[in-house]
Amino acid sequence: MRGVRTIVLSTLLTVAICGAFLGGYLLGDHRGASASSDGADFGLLWQVQSLLNRRFIGEIPASQQQVYGAIHGLVASFNDPYTLFVEPAPREVERDELRGHFGGIGAALARNDAGDLVLTVIPDRPAAKAGIQDGDVLLAVDGQPITPSMTVDEVVAHIRGEVGTTVKLKLRRVGHPELFEVKAVRERIDTPNVEWRLLDEGKHIGYTRINIFGEPAASELRHALEDLASKGVNKLVLDLRGNGGGLLDSAVDTASLFVKDGEVLREIKRGGQERFYPVKPVQSPAQGWEIALLVDGGTASASEIVAGALRDHGRAMLIGEKTFGKGSVQEVHELPDGSSLHVTVARWLTPKRHQIDKVGLEPDVAVTISQADRDAGRDPQLERAQRWLADGK
Repeated sequence: MRGVRTIVLSTLLTVAICGAFLGGYLLGDHRGASASSDGADFGLLWQVQSLLNRRFIGEIPASQQQVYGAIHGLVASFNDPYTLFVEPAPREVERDELRGHFGGIGAALARNDAGDLVLTVIPDRPAAKAGIQDGDVLLAVDGQPITPSMTVDEVVAHIRGEVGTTVKLKLRRVGHPELFEVKAVRERIDTPNVEWRLLDEGKHIGYTRINIFGEPAASELRHALEDLASKGVNKLVLDLRGNGGGLLDSAVDTASLFVKDGEVLREIKRGGQERFYPVKPVQSPAQGWEIALLVDGGTASASEIVAGALRDHGRAMLIGEKTFGKGSVQEVHELPDGSSLHVTVARWLTPKRHQIDKVGLEPDVAVTISQADRDAGRDPQLERAQRWLADGK
């Protein structure tokens, strides 16, 4: 294994994978070992595989697909939605998201109702410079055809690569009878974890949103807070709505920008072993600010760690809707083929030992958003947070 990281995400990509060494063990060169140490008969697996390969009337899946299917079944038997394998392609996309940047062409992919992969380009990025337009349909990447069975993440992984390298795309455009190819040179595409702005200059209220707790989240947030402080801000709306989590270290670092001392969370491991994560000794202008923290059903895991810590320390009022309720921690074991094994190794509690797993956090001030609000572009949760900071009620 290449390494282990601790991650806390609400809904990781639900896929089946395996590392090369696991594939070799399950469907490779160890067929003589038919029983496990507890007497389970793994010979049944080989018998089923042999029968399927010899008797199945349809197309026989490739050996690697069979390995992935076997591993998927093994992982599912542990009955934990967060313990899973992630195949190389979606794992690379996940790494990019947590890292905050990747080598790409500046275009988004989505399947339309017909199942086609449709591109949406970002102005002044390689895709746009190469002549790709919104609505173009992707047919092949570097000569490899796009098939209906390929996931968006698999295709994205093919398009991304080292900065400065070239990728060739085959496309179809509405109104153009001929298919065509373009070449685009990959460049660094940054995906900021944090966004911020001055919300009410007269009331000294700022706003910051954390999209994911990736590697750069805390450093980006520190810069945001310093920038807001330079504009006279001393009250903050911290928006964690829709933030499904990220890296545990990033959550601890983030909470430490608002809390001066104490604990961020407590962790209960196998056998009842307990560990606490202390607030890190950092200087931040926001450690004395009033904070209204926005939450909803998409606020999960690392976001719940931060929200729970700030409320337990009396540093934030939670406004919005009940959070997701994902209070477990996963170790991520990187495997040689680029896949990874995510294993639930602990449950966590807030500093005051409140359980989050399958419970979530109830807001201090409940505010919902209706579909009519969304259609009209209204945000009553943000409005309520701003009013509470401005008027104290």
